[in-house]
Amino acid sequence: MSTSYATGLAFGIVTALIIFALIWKFSKKSIKGSFDERQELVRGRGYRYACFTMLGLLVIDLLIESLDAFETLPVSRTLGIFVIILAGVMVYALYCIKNDSYFGVGTDTRTYRAVMWIVIVCNAISGITGLKDGAMEDGKLAFGPCASLLFCLAFVIIMISLSIKQRNLAKEEAAEDDM
Repeated sequence: MSTSYATGLAFGIVTALIIFALIWKFSKKSIKGSFDERQELVRGRGYRYACFTMLGLLVIDLLIESLDAFETLPVSRTLGIFVIILAGVMVYALYCIKNDSYFGVGTDTRTYRAVMWIVIVCNAISGITGLKDGAMEDGKLAFGPCASLLFCLAFVIIMISLSIKQRNLAKEEAAEDDM
C-alpha cells in the first residue's frame, strides 16, 4: 500500500467520522420519527427479500468459483462479493421505498437526503480519481474505483426512487384535495 493511498484513506475515514458525528449531533433534534406496525412488517419483509437475494447470488458465486470461472471473468472476486452485498442493500431499500417504509412516520428527510448527496459526491470523486489511476488490476476490474462508482450508482438509484415516490405521493394528495 502506497503512502499517498494510506494517507488519503486515513483522511477519508477521519472526514467521514467528523461528518457522521456532526450529523448525529444535529439530527437528534430534527429527525423525530418512528415506524408504525405496518412499516415494521414491511421492513421485515424487505429484510427477508434482501437476505434471499444475497443467498441466491452467493450460491451463484459459489458455483462460479467451483467451476474456476473467476479466472476468465473480468471481475475480481472482491468486487463480485461487493456486488452481492450491494444487491441485497438495494433490494431492501427499494422495497421499503416502494411500500412507504424507508422513513419513519414524521421523519424530517432533509438531513437524510443531504447525507445521501454527500455520499454520492464523495464516492463519485473517489471513483473517478481511482479510474484515472487505473481501473484494471491483473486484467480484472479493480475493487477500489469500481466499488466507489457502484456505491455512487446505488445511492443515485435510491435518490431517484425517493424522488419518484415523493412526486407520486404529492400527486395523490393533490387529487384527494380536488375531490
